[in-house]
Amino acid sequence: MTPRTTARLVAGAAALGGLLCTAVPAHAALSAPVADAFMVASTGVVTVSPTPHSNYPGPPTGTQTAVGISVAPFASNATLTATTSGDPSTGTSSAEAKTESLTVTLGPTASLVLGAIDTTCNATPTGATGNSSIASASFKVLGVSTAINIPNTTSTISLPLNLGSLQFFPSSTDSNGVLTEAALKITLLNGTQTLTIAQAQCGGAPAVVVNPTPMISTPVAAGAGAAAIIGGVVVLRRRRKTSVDSV
Repeated sequence: MTPRTTARLVAGAAALGGLLCTAVPAHAALSAPVADAFMVASTGVVTVSPTPHSNYPGPPTGTQTAVGISVAPFASNATLTATTSGDPSTGTSSAEAKTESLTVTLGPTASLVLGAIDTTCNATPTGATGNSSIASASFKVLGVSTAINIPNTTSTISLPLNLGSLQFFPSSTDSNGVLTEAALKITLLNGTQTLTIAQAQCGGAPAVVVNPTPMISTPVAAGAGAAAIIGGVVVLRRRRKTSVDSV
């Protein structure tokens, strides 16, 4: 067998192996989609667990509600809702936290009164997007209300009386591509108390094929390639023999 013939057979076997084997894509940071949502939470001197809280894949997942709330420093007569969902077959997830009104106690005589609040997050295998809105906000002290101009983008403003600060629409993405979006974060007591309002979190992942078509494994593909080489050699020898006999 000439060097040229050997090279052709090896190239043919390599091509066959390429048809039989599917390249494995690089793994994404997440192996499955995730999502998390809650309406209110507090850390520091006063601790309030995320309420209501939904998590995908859970538990609990789906829509979780709290009909009214009166847990210092939060109070509301409205329904608070947290919802999450996900689909491994598409690698997508979503989260939402919302309510129609909320009052937050900031001190003995001060409070923050908020109108409708809604935060959403949607993720796909290629990334995540989120959005937050607050219909209205006012600072109330000794019964007197002062309207707060709600910014259009992420922004931090100081509260009167040196109570702390309001961070509207904070957003961040971690190293796994998980997006965290919130409507408002309130920092009090020189940064030792943090209140989080309407937070939604989501992250996508590679889609998982349901009942995939069986693929030929690498060892089998290698064996098929070897068979192709052997078959080529046999055919070549037969051709040579035929040529000799015809002489």
